[in-house]
Amino acid sequence: MPISNPSMPSVPDGLHIEDLTLDGTALLITARTTAAQASCRVCGRASTRVHSTYWRTFVDLPWQDRAVTWRVQVRRFRCSHCPGRIFAERVPGLGARKARRSDRLAEAQTDIGMVLGGEPGARLSRRLAMPVSGDTVLRLIRRRGTVPSAPPRVVGIDDWAWRRGRSYGTIVCDLERQRVIDLLPGRSSAPVRDWLAAHPSVTVISRDRSGPYAEAARTGAPAATQVADRWHLLVNASEALRGIVERHQPQIRDVVHRGMHDRSASPDLTETAPTPEVNSRRRDRCETALCLHGEGLSTKEIARRIGASRNAVRRWLRAGRFMPYRRALGPSRLDRHLPFVETRWQEGQHSATVLHRELRAQGFIGSYDIVRRWAARRRQGAPARPPAARIPSTRRITHWLTCDPTTLSREDRAFADALCIAAPKLKQAAEDVRAFADLLRQNDPTGLTPWLEAAAATDLGGFVAGLRQDEAAVRAAIVEPWSNGPVEGQVNRLKLIKRSMYGRAKFDLLRQRVLHVA
Repeated sequence: MPISNPSMPSVPDGLHIEDLTLDGTALLITARTTAAQASCRVCGRASTRVHSTYWRTFVDLPWQDRAVTWRVQVRRFRCSHCPGRIFAERVPGLGARKARRSDRLAEAQTDIGMVLGGEPGARLSRRLAMPVSGDTVLRLIRRRGTVPSAPPRVVGIDDWAWRRGRSYGTIVCDLERQRVIDLLPGRSSAPVRDWLAAHPSVTVISRDRSGPYAEAARTGAPAATQVADRWHLLVNASEALRGIVERHQPQIRDVVHRGMHDRSASPDLTETAPTPEVNSRRRDRCETALCLHGEGLSTKEIARRIGASRNAVRRWLRAGRFMPYRRALGPSRLDRHLPFVETRWQEGQHSATVLHRELRAQGFIGSYDIVRRWAARRRQGAPARPPAARIPSTRRITHWLTCDPTTLSREDRAFADALCIAAPKLKQAAEDVRAFADLLRQNDPTGLTPWLEAAAATDLGGFVAGLRQDEAAVRAAIVEPWSNGPVEGQVNRLKLIKRSMYGRAKFDLLRQRVLHVA
């Protein structure tokens, strides 16, 4: 039905509304252009010679939860200076050439897509009376240009996993403004080098200890100061100490067993060992892995060639030699109920089914097989095993050796002290790592050279050699306030955006959305 003087969207200049038609879901606006002349797109000169008219349709922002459609009569003009040239006039303030939606609607749908992505953005647009398909939302995102940022001075560079273990990208952040300024394909040195060469304003580069990024900074911005990230330095030091812990497995087991003997006064510490054939097979694979590592192969390639897991290869490379594998029986859910089942066994109840039923009444949540295996061992005359000697992981031991002792429990502190007594070289390496951490916190680079000279004579020699190759960046990490912490936060945001887009997050689309958030 025609209506007059509605509270409707603003009318662009140069349009005269002829009719308004409103129904329950939509508003149709019929209009025509009113300009006396139009400019030729080729020569730019104005013309008043009308050739013909035609209708254009634009979808606009909704009004009162109703979709708004403009139907505009547009004229074609003859150009007086371009022979045979016929051009159509523009619709001012409504839509671009060949567009089917208004500029303001396209901007609103693009903003929704930037935040939510394709299909989620399309669902919200439909709910807001701006129907659009998910593919169109993605096209709108790709079509929008990026806003140029101010020339950066301090940047942080880090990698992020596109497909973990297969393909990666590089993120570049402005550390002064706390925002992402670019995403680069891959994590090799060439894209980063070219980007730095195109941004000569960069004077400080914060990075991890990756060789390609160091090379890119050295060639792309030779005058810039490189700063090694302190968190990565501490992680590298911890990993170096963990490799030393791996080489002290006999001492670790002795300390564990001695502690168990002191608590239980029982010489029977049940521990299973693989057969000699299994140990020999593992020894051969370990020696092969060490040889391949010496040839420069990656951990992933070594694991593929010898048919071992990457974690096993990493353990062998950290230890630097073969370590016999022995597995202690782990804790059982039955341990807490052993006094009860031992009492019932002595009373003559040897049925695993009955024992399991009674244990369930006592609050036991384990399976029947646990009780059946225990009863089978008792029938064979095996003595009741004491609680298993649980050997801590190398990561946990490394943490105990490097953290503040006052934060540890009494048992953990006793274990760390006993291990330091049993392995003096491990104790010295742990003290050196703690001293290195203190050095990074003191903002005094004068202590770096004495520390490097002292630690080079210990088992940390490999870690020290790596620091010497990057000594200038390490020294800058002690005195400079910049780090890759903000970059890691931006990587988390990038991963959230990437996962929200499922399989549609191609690089150009992801780059648009990440830079829009920034």
